[in-house]
Amino acid sequence: MTGRSPNPTRRIVLGRLAAGAALAAWPAARAQPVAGWRIPGSFEPVAAVWLGFDAGHAQWTAQLVLALAPHAPVKMLVASDALARQARETLFDLGVAVDALTFHVDPQAGFFLQDAAVFAVGPQGRNGVVNFVFNRHGLPAWCARRFASDSESEAECAAHAQSGDDLARGIAAFANARVFDSPLALEGGAVEVNGQGLMIVNDAVMRTRNPDWNHDQLGQALLELPGVRKLIWLPHGLAEDAHLRATIAGHHVAWGAGGHTDQFVRFADARTVLLAWPDDDATARHPVVRLNRERMQRNFTILSRERDADGRSLRVIKLPLPRLLERPVVLRADADNQFSEQWTADDFPVTDGHRQGDTVMQVAPASYLNFVAANGVVVVPDYARAGTPAATQRRVQAIFERVFPERRVVFVDSVAANWYAGGPHCAVLSEMTP
Repeated sequence: MTGRSPNPTRRIVLGRLAAGAALAAWPAARAQPVAGWRIPGSFEPVAAVWLGFDAGHAQWTAQLVLALAPHAPVKMLVASDALARQARETLFDLGVAVDALTFHVDPQAGFFLQDAAVFAVGPQGRNGVVNFVFNRHGLPAWCARRFASDSESEAECAAHAQSGDDLARGIAAFANARVFDSPLALEGGAVEVNGQGLMIVNDAVMRTRNPDWNHDQLGQALLELPGVRKLIWLPHGLAEDAHLRATIAGHHVAWGAGGHTDQFVRFADARTVLLAWPDDDATARHPVVRLNRERMQRNFTILSRERDADGRSLRVIKLPLPRLLERPVVLRADADNQFSEQWTADDFPVTDGHRQGDTVMQVAPASYLNFVAANGVVVVPDYARAGTPAATQRRVQAIFERVFPERRVVFVDSVAANWYAGGPHCAVLSEMTP
């Protein structure tokens, strides 16, 4: 999930007018020649990895850099020269060889870079960047749900949505990459392809990002992305990867991206799909896990019947989910701003029944699927210290070693990032090898 902050000079209200503008621009986007271009699978060789910097996540960022740097060049993208200096000093103190890092400055840079852009590769060793519309993870649709009967509050809420064109274009300029504009609102964490024409799509994400598009329009626009020839539609992601702030079940609430594929379904190679799978015992005990089992069972049924773009069957492997991450949160009337660490009853529709002063249980989106594959390494979230049984994590490690036999598996504790709906894959943007 991206950490970009609102830019007052670029704030826009994205409602039906914006959706209509995107549709009107579609023919121009479709006219771009993409022959010979494709979006690679995230398991393919990478030319470099990009990371952002935030002082609150410095220790975690250092661990990611230390795990990735021996296998791929690391590029840091930060919002200012001052932040670049702070990043150098802090990472150096944490044991990172900062002289080996490349720093780029873009005023719109945030921390979770995966959602900023999607790299493509093309003929003659060229690379490209797919530039989606960025509307803060479907904020206008969330505002419409939260303020269903208050159009003025809905418009004020939606005014915080912003386009991410400048950041994606900035990354493309740094990487000397061609830009492919798409009229779709989407983020990199929701793009899961096998590099050979097949894309897995979460229907729930597509609808919250583009609420005024119908299914056929969404499908046609996705098939205009570089190299995409076939779509597999899955209905839902993990329950705790909620759409921004939402009630999951009863007093269980979550803050998420709305079902990013990098939390529940990933390609390990062109025909191997890893699918998040809840523990049997936890399914019987916990309403959120029970909901996840229902969702993943449906996804498993769909994937098991599907084939790739060339008609070949897929191998679907169930990857265990870690133990749920939960913490009590008091809903405060004096929460300082929308989507800060503080929670308020105003984060939810009145119909959810939450009141100021209530204690709810926040469930973080935590998943081993939020891994990063970079040449000789696979960086996987570590949940051993968060209560996940050692036997579960050993099973997870064995699966990763089996599907990535030539790579070292490195676990990095990512719980702190999970509370912000993030993880290793959310934080790392992979520049693929043409």
